[in-house]
Amino acid sequence: PQTLSICRVSAKFCSCVWRSAVVADVFFGFRSRVRDYPVVYQRAEVSVVDVFVDGLMLPNVFRQVRSNLSQRRVFSTRTAVKMKHHLMIGTWTPPGAIFTVAFDDEKLTLELVKRTEVPEDQPISWMAFDHARKNIYGAGMKKWGSYTVKSPTDITHHSSIPMGGHPRANDLDTKTRAIFILAAKKAPYCVYGNPFYDHAGFLNVHSVNPEGGLDKNIQNAPLDERSAIHGMVFDSEEEYLYSADMWANKIWCHKKDQKTGELELVGSLEAPSPGDHPRWVEISPSNAYLYVLMEAGNRLCVYVIDEKTHMPVYTRTSYPLIPPGMDKFFPKMYRSDVVFTTQSGEYLFATARSNSPKLTGYIAAFKLGKEGQIERQICLNPTPTSGGHSNAVSPCPWTDEWLALCDDEQGWVEIYRWHDEFLGRVAHLDIKEPGFGMNAIWYD
Repeated sequence: PQTLSICRVSAKFCSCVWRSAVVADVFFGFRSRVRDYPVVYQRAEVSVVDVFVDGLMLPNVFRQVRSNLSQRRVFSTRTAVKMKHHLMIGTWTPPGAIFTVAFDDEKLTLELVKRTEVPEDQPISWMAFDHARKNIYGAGMKKWGSYTVKSPTDITHHSSIPMGGHPRANDLDTKTRAIFILAAKKAPYCVYGNPFYDHAGFLNVHSVNPEGGLDKNIQNAPLDERSAIHGMVFDSEEEYLYSADMWANKIWCHKKDQKTGELELVGSLEAPSPGDHPRWVEISPSNAYLYVLMEAGNRLCVYVIDEKTHMPVYTRTSYPLIPPGMDKFFPKMYRSDVVFTTQSGEYLFATARSNSPKLTGYIAAFKLGKEGQIERQICLNPTPTSGGHSNAVSPCPWTDEWLALCDDEQGWVEIYRWHDEFLGRVAHLDIKEPGFGMNAIWYD
């Protein structure tokens, strides 16, 4: 009766009141969905008003509006709509493979849907998508690899490029290894890679072909002779690149040439403590704060970015990534791992690993303010295992609700739900292959 009475009002009145979420509730019965899809809501408004003016039947109204909503659900950053998400995961040791798993966020299940072979000497210890999710770039032992992605189950090896820089980096008798890869999201879409361990004092820059496959090594930006950079991050405009140098105990800043993608040194600064060993960096969406994860220091240090120099400045504020005192009870048994913000920019997650199966790793969550300042540390929870080489957390790119966590001590991937600032495990999948459980990347 309420609906029919509203149908009798004039078109002018209807076009006015329809903008009210209360009226939307009368028709839809799901206020949250109207709020979740503001763009679609405008389209639904026009459709419904037109239907009333034309005097069409109410069932057609529901079909039209729901059709409009369903067309845009995949782009929602919330979780009103249930679906399957595919993730890809690599391995630390050969023989290499890319594992595609599917997470059903309604049934809360994980399943393996495809094992894609890669060159045996190129297990992917870190992987990343290009800007369009049509290519995967991998750090594979002595080479950088690219893989064409046509679907979650159709992935093919495209090309591999040796590490650049030191002439001995690619020798089989050296420990030098491709450790991390970062794909630009803006043209010219270059791909940046970090050699690690010995002979690692360069940042490798690669061009791509029109389809996004790796093309050639165009620059090897020199660092210190003792450098070994692990994690890197661009600011939101991709003008400045920040890098965590574990072995030189430094943080680097480079400026990217917007036309060529090549790097120019801005500067570097020492970590706060000689024993910190910066491993990972993350930046706030506002570009105001840089979060530097210290592998040996097992802490998260907060920096502000100087607006004029673009160099990070330490705020003398840090947060523990393992419970206080654990490093004294178990000296040299913990290594902090990665740090990432959620897609909303409201939360930050960081992990730490242990060096023994008898000790767990940890995952920490932080609440961020509007500019990216850390307002508080929410939790510091044990992870199921030591984490092995991994314990890498991967927040979902489209919602804050889901996070993936990988482990290569036992070989598994898990999905956690982040809700009301509580973290709960909802799905687990064992994959008993050598070295399985590096970082997970979300495909859809």
